[in-house]
Amino acid sequence: MAKIKHPKFHNPIEKQFNEISRYHYFLFILIFSSKIPIFWHALNLIFLSPPIDYFCNGNASRNLCPCDDPAWDRSVFEETMQTKFGIYCDNSWLTSFSHSMNFVGLLIGALMFGFLSDKFGRLSMFTACCLVLAVSGCLVSAMPTIAAFTLMRCLEGIGCGGAIITAFVLCIEYCNLRHREVITALFHIPSNISHVTLPGVSYLFRHCDEFQLALSIPVFIYLSSWWLVMESPKWLMDNDKVDKAIAVMHRFGEINGKPCENIKEEIEQYLAHQSNKSQRKMKFWQIFKHKKLTINLGCMSVIYFLCGMGYYGVSQYIGKMSGDIYVNVAVSGFLLLPGTISSIFLLQLLSRRTFLMLTIFFSGFFMILVVFIPIKLLWLRVMLACICNCFFFMSFIVVFLYSVELFPTSVRNSTLGFLSVLSRIGQITAPLINSLSETASGSIFGALALLGTLLCFILPETKNVELPSSLDDTRTLTRRKTRLEEDDSFKDTRNVPLPIIE
Repeated sequence: MAKIKHPKFHNPIEKQFNEISRYHYFLFILIFSSKIPIFWHALNLIFLSPPIDYFCNGNASRNLCPCDDPAWDRSVFEETMQTKFGIYCDNSWLTSFSHSMNFVGLLIGALMFGFLSDKFGRLSMFTACCLVLAVSGCLVSAMPTIAAFTLMRCLEGIGCGGAIITAFVLCIEYCNLRHREVITALFHIPSNISHVTLPGVSYLFRHCDEFQLALSIPVFIYLSSWWLVMESPKWLMDNDKVDKAIAVMHRFGEINGKPCENIKEEIEQYLAHQSNKSQRKMKFWQIFKHKKLTINLGCMSVIYFLCGMGYYGVSQYIGKMSGDIYVNVAVSGFLLLPGTISSIFLLQLLSRRTFLMLTIFFSGFFMILVVFIPIKLLWLRVMLACICNCFFFMSFIVVFLYSVELFPTSVRNSTLGFLSVLSRIGQITAPLINSLSETASGSIFGALALLGTLLCFILPETKNVELPSSLDDTRTLTRRKTRLEEDDSFKDTRNVPLPIIE
């Protein structure tokens, strides 16, 4: 006799997001556009301290040490971090240290606001991050000493790191699984625009203080998100704020002209058939009590480290390659756009694991090619390095989505914050690797990416799976995927789920 299993009740909130509505367009445009000035701060080190030459004591030779009174070459940049604070020769390490402290800030911000957003909500923490970033970013330009400058750069990184992950999770939790892939890819297009436009901002503002203000002032606009955007109803529901979740969904329906008439009953029915409260309200440290989750977290940690080191490291690598710095950075940004756009289709065509595996492999492969191209073929070296950077960026796109789908709501932002810490550690090591010769640094970036490909085999597949709400959901990813593909009730928001018969 066929065995009747307990019915699978689909998330009633995700069912309401089955179509992209007016509110979705408003939310996505607001959050996506915020990434342009936010991501400027993640890359601004390229133009805050670009390669700049100096002449010493009337000597025609460049960059000689020791030197008492350097005459800086200001033909391209009016003022940089080096010229403002007199960084050269014995204290040249302060440049890399300041940038590394900015990455430390990104690390702290991702981790801290990851945990805080799981506790206090996605929207409130996103707004707080924008405030921290806008204020500290403006104050960077006013710092009189290198020590104060470095401290403020760290605070700037905290705001930037937190804003990136809280914005992403807020958008994804407003998505149905049918749109999750497209929204993930589109979420990264503003980063491409930021990458392309950053050289233009630097070209217009060639004084480092004016440049920093131009990047920071626009962030103040997004403090309005607190009044213009609603909190994630999925976070509210999974954190036992059911009345607030219902209120958000009713307001959501009013804005779109499609009232959510039965949402209260559907949410109560869903929660009644969900896992017990202790499984829905798990803490981050409880991940390590479960072997499968621990393995997933371990593999993703290494992959995040490689993606962070590779993408930001190769971006800096391109910036220091010979040639026009504005052209090199702008070209690398333009080449990211085709990769991002193609990701929209590839995410729907390929499984998460396969896509991640291919992008990491090809990023390492093209970086190794750069190492073997003769220096005299500069245009080819720059082009291949840009293609490598494009694949590293595509791996960032899929790994962001992949990690969100692997862990339940109560620890989703905490986990993303923890993984972002590993990415930031990779970014911290990137300037140190780039301090080596071009051949050595290129070889390290390429070889580590090729090794990271192997870890993708261990991860489970999450394509076509609802965002997990509990520990039980994450334990049965493969089984749930099969049922979702076969269950048509999810496609019709009016249907009540039927028992699953095996």
